[in-house]
Amino acid sequence: MREKTALLLCTALLSTALTLSGLSTPARGAAKESSAGPVGGVVEERALSTLKGISSGLQTLKGDVVTLNKELRVMEEKLLFPSNTKYSVFVSLSSGLFFTLESVKLKLDGKLVATHIYSESQRQALARGGIQKLYVTSLNEGRHTATAFFTGLGPNGRAYKLAETLEFEKGPAGEYLELAIGDDGAAQEPVVRLKQW
Repeated sequence: MREKTALLLCTALLSTALTLSGLSTPARGAAKESSAGPVGGVVEERALSTLKGISSGLQTLKGDVVTLNKELRVMEEKLLFPSNTKYSVFVSLSSGLFFTLESVKLKLDGKLVATHIYSESQRQALARGGIQKLYVTSLNEGRHTATAFFTGLGPNGRAYKLAETLEFEKGPAGEYLELAIGDDGAAQEPVVRLKQW
């Protein structure tokens, strides 16, 4: 199907190129005769040259569209989340000896705002020191409450749930909240800390 579409597109482009160059396409019966003659060779060269020019122009246009899309995303983020109200929430995992993370839920001011279910590769990335951006929002100055709920497997492979709440004061600048999962070696169980920075 793609090959047929590409063939039709090339035919249409060649026809357009020939029309623009002032040459008409030969009739089907005369195609063999003219391609053998000097006029047919000139027509083919012009058509091929025009097609190469169009292809080059399309590639340039495609690159411009990709660049423009990146710039639009940056502008959209700045517009939706101005630097003075931007609030980002991240998830980190320090060792994971006593907890295998399966999912997280985040509530801000009592409203569920984010959930995520982790794949094995995502868990491995977190265990290697990666940090996941869970949620970005626009948050006004003042007092707020964040509550994080984690589910996974605890010691001995049992189902385990963790929850932690943090009341914080949002200042005039952009701020960050880290949901840090770690291990308590003395108690041999996982712990969660919500750290604002």
